[in-house]
Amino acid sequence: MTEADPDALIDRTENWFVRQGIPHFIDDFTASEDVWTRAAGVLSFIFFCELFLTFGGGIEGVAQFGVFLVGLAVLVGAIGLVNRWRGRSWFARPDTIGAGELALFVLVPPVLALLGGHRDNGGFILVVIANLVFLLVLYVVVSWGLFAMVRWGLEVMTHHLRAVLQLLGRTLPLMLLFSAFLFLNAEIWQVANNFSLPLFAIVIGALVVIGLSFLLGSLSGAIDELRTFRTWEEVGGELEDTPLEGFDVTCFDEDPRRVPLSSAARRNLSLRLLVGLGAQVLLVALLIFIFYTGFGLLTVREDTLLQWTTRTFENEAEIILLRFRIFGDEILLTSLHLIVSGFVAAFSGLQFAVSLVTDNAYRQEFVEESNAEVREALAVRAVYLRLARQQAELA
Repeated sequence: MTEADPDALIDRTENWFVRQGIPHFIDDFTASEDVWTRAAGVLSFIFFCELFLTFGGGIEGVAQFGVFLVGLAVLVGAIGLVNRWRGRSWFARPDTIGAGELALFVLVPPVLALLGGHRDNGGFILVVIANLVFLLVLYVVVSWGLFAMVRWGLEVMTHHLRAVLQLLGRTLPLMLLFSAFLFLNAEIWQVANNFSLPLFAIVIGALVVIGLSFLLGSLSGAIDELRTFRTWEEVGGELEDTPLEGFDVTCFDEDPRRVPLSSAARRNLSLRLLVGLGAQVLLVALLIFIFYTGFGLLTVREDTLLQWTTRTFENEAEIILLRFRIFGDEILLTSLHLIVSGFVAAFSGLQFAVSLVTDNAYRQEFVEESNAEVREALAVRAVYLRLARQQAELA
């Protein structure tokens, strides 16, 4: 890596931040330059799809197709005129998208739908509201790098699968002393029998919130520790496999100390850490759910369910999901099996989340690697901010 083109280096680093799911690490992050421009392709595709709303019932034949062509011309013309107005070539990818462009996205398709023969004002309002909701969702997804975070979370789950299996192999006997008594208990099956799906979702959601709160509460101190560097040599040691690898950090005079983080950047980093830890908790919960579902198929049979829940299975379709035989024995998979297994898995996931925060052995095995990636990102930001400051002073 050379320092010949600092602007190109800064651009590559900002793109790296986006791919890492921490776009708010970009200096002077703005929606017009760093959110909507990255979503320009999606916005154009949705706009084009909504042009087909021009095929309404009030106009027929060639006139209907003419309205569609008008809408297409508006799309192409708007892109070209805005580009020319901003000093770019006609079909250049925009480097800023402001309120005017977004207003065209929201209002033009429903207006063209009215011209095409859709005379329902309620439909016009519905399309406007749908476009506004879509913009809101797209802003959240792109602004906080959610797709990159989810991809990273899946990679974390895959990477730690073997470690989690080894952990369960060591802790499963001890876990069974507690959870097996809960699972093979008539009362919990009676509770599940009287549980509606919304109530079940509320309970599971509450356990998830409690687990995430434990994880989130531990992140503040961890981030403060990770963002502190004593020397630039220490920063340089964290730049391997990044756009700044090989950069001569000794050119900076002042010690790095604590890497500056805006409130949005700090929240973005906390969310990324939370996704990484949450992915591991989810993996544990899924494995426990699969284990107890299979365990319940063999141990909690139809006669046992009838005794524990006083069900008659008169309407089997409401509760029995699958019926099959193994070695001549009839096996049932019911919604109760899934609900009870879900309870046990949720409590096990909560226990694992607490262990990630309080148990040093768990932290070393499952948290330290995520912390190393975060420290790498913070080191990149430290150098990136110095480069950006130097370029601003030269401008």
